[in-house]
Amino acid sequence: MKKVLMASSAIVGATVLAASPAAAQELTLNAFQVFVASAGDSDEDSSDRGFAFSTNTEIHVKGEIMADNGITFGFRVEIEADSGEDNNVDENSIYAQGSFGKLEFGNNDGAEDTFMVNGSNSGVDYGGIGNPTSNFLEDAFGGSAPTSVDMADSSDSTKITYTTPNFNGFSAGISYTPDTEDGSDGNGFNNANPEGIHDHIGLGLGYDGEFNGVGVELGLVAGFGTFDDEPEDDLFNIGGGAAISYAGFTFAAGAFWQDADGGGPTTEIVGESWAVDAGIGYATGPWSFSVNGIISEDDNTSDELLAGSANVGYQVAPGVRVFLTGYVGEEDLGAGGSNDIVAVTSGLAVSF
Repeated sequence: MKKVLMASSAIVGATVLAASPAAAQELTLNAFQVFVASAGDSDEDSSDRGFAFSTNTEIHVKGEIMADNGITFGFRVEIEADSGEDNNVDENSIYAQGSFGKLEFGNNDGAEDTFMVNGSNSGVDYGGIGNPTSNFLEDAFGGSAPTSVDMADSSDSTKITYTTPNFNGFSAGISYTPDTEDGSDGNGFNNANPEGIHDHIGLGLGYDGEFNGVGVELGLVAGFGTFDDEPEDDLFNIGGGAAISYAGFTFAAGAFWQDADGGGPTTEIVGESWAVDAGIGYATGPWSFSVNGIISEDDNTSDELLAGSANVGYQVAPGVRVFLTGYVGEEDLGAGGSNDIVAVTSGLAVSF
């Protein structure tokens, strides 16, 4: 698989060298900031507070040059602009795009992430089932059952990604990451051990179309790699979902399953785990609403998670939005006992 991907890179690389002088150039700048106020409680949390303020701020720079032969070359950088950030760059990559598809080099999401469809496609904000606790709790979850966003992927580690052209709504992608620790802060691999995963391959297949006013989005993804440290066990996962939209309503659902064999010496991913989530959203004028739920299990520990969230948002002006999200969840801990989690998150988002 790696040889095939490298060969594709070489072919497109030769095309790049043969390209004509640039005919058009464009540089764009976008930015957003979200201020979040969160509050809640968890039976398993040991912190002495139940509320917090936080921000999420990014500046996106994108440049493109179109050659006379129609090939577009570009770069993009997502700069983290929050005070105290250790790593000031979220994603950065360069790419070549044309009738052959798109070839991207750098620190960006892999195909296994970009093609994934799950319940969050119904429309959620901060504080939903994928991230219910913001930063006001040190350790809200007492077990190891995964949330909606915990399918292990290559995150923003340095990689090569190829995406096919769109064929009547269908497209596919493949990513190769030599080591998920490269280009990250040492924890670039989502929910995995800091020693990383090497030779990670991410695959994605998607469809996006419309039939008589009904929007359909489908995604099927898979990933596999090997833990860096002994015993160098393999990791494999597969996931997918669908989102159907009509007359302002969107129903979305997704699932994933993964198997990490024995895992690595420090990883939290050991054995098999799975999650299923779903949501329904509705948007009308400046208002948006959504309700989401999840059930998941870690087979190694027998920990289970059952949770739901509800969200309402209002667009005050173009680029200005306020939202409120509530979360209720319960963990059934395989070692005994349970953990109840309650959270409320409100925010103001401004984007340009």
